[in-house]
Amino acid sequence: MAIDLHCHIFPPEYIRLARIDGPRIGARIYRRDNGQEFLQAPGDFDYPLTEDLWSVPALIASLEKRNVVGAALSVAPPTLSYWAEAGLAAEISAANNDSIAAVVQDRPDRFVGLCTVPLQDMPRAIAELERAMKRPEFRGVMITSHLGEKNLNHPYFLPFFEACQALDACVFIHPYEVLGSERLQDYYMWNLIGMVTETCVAIESLVFGGVYDRLPRLKTYFAHAGGSFPWLRGRAEHGFHFLKTPCFDVAQPPSAYLDRIYVDNMIYIPSALTWLVGELGSDHVVVGSDYPFDIGPQDPTAIVREAPGLSVADRDNILWRTAWKLLGTEVGAAYRQGGEWRV
Repeated sequence: MAIDLHCHIFPPEYIRLARIDGPRIGARIYRRDNGQEFLQAPGDFDYPLTEDLWSVPALIASLEKRNVVGAALSVAPPTLSYWAEAGLAAEISAANNDSIAAVVQDRPDRFVGLCTVPLQDMPRAIAELERAMKRPEFRGVMITSHLGEKNLNHPYFLPFFEACQALDACVFIHPYEVLGSERLQDYYMWNLIGMVTETCVAIESLVFGGVYDRLPRLKTYFAHAGGSFPWLRGRAEHGFHFLKTPCFDVAQPPSAYLDRIYVDNMIYIPSALTWLVGELGSDHVVVGSDYPFDIGPQDPTAIVREAPGLSVADRDNILWRTAWKLLGTEVGAAYRQGGEWRV
């Protein structure tokens, strides 16, 4: 059994607002000729509005099928309001957070929350982070891999990351609105390639930009197995050591920061998970399902069972121990009795 740290929901309040006030929040619910409702939201999102997007009972039923006993709930990225005027963005963020808090309050045995913030307005973003983190339902925050043309090493973000460190808020960094999307529309490549490239940009920006040096207690974890970063780290190492024109803001290579990088296990191939554990350590890998989206595995624990060469301790780290360490709370522990998981 596992704790899922990459689990999304369209907050029920967001769906309600989309129905009654959709144009104002940038969303639309419409019905196609076959009778199926669809949700349109910013970021070219157009997806069937099935119960698994917003229904808590459907979420819990799906978790049990996927061998998951607990999860950190984050908003689905299309509900983020970075596109909006700051006041509206703050309103949407607060509504999303209050809605997730209500879900967690109803099932604290199953869930903790990751809040969202109006990142385009730093004072409002920090205020909403502080408001959410005062509530016991929240253990962190989800942000995307960039804000417009600003990568995460931009000085703009430093006050926010300082606040996250001060509040012990775990930061889940999720890609969205990917680089080169205009060239990646065919064959779902905006997701298959674009998302993992975005995550690599985010990690290298934090590393080379000196963010981890400035903030030694900042906790970050990344979607989609760290994207392409683990596979391309050798190139980054070579560049750090041998580029004739120095261009980095740190004195150490990327390998010096691997202990700061946590990732989910959405890597799909069991032997690849074994390799990833060899690179980062099993105590830096967590379970991620990307619920409710179709890119996620049907059972995110299967790859942990099937990965060759992992010890019992490795598998326990990936399935639940690392999640508890990152979140600072033992969500789902009510289902672990006498060393065994029982649902």
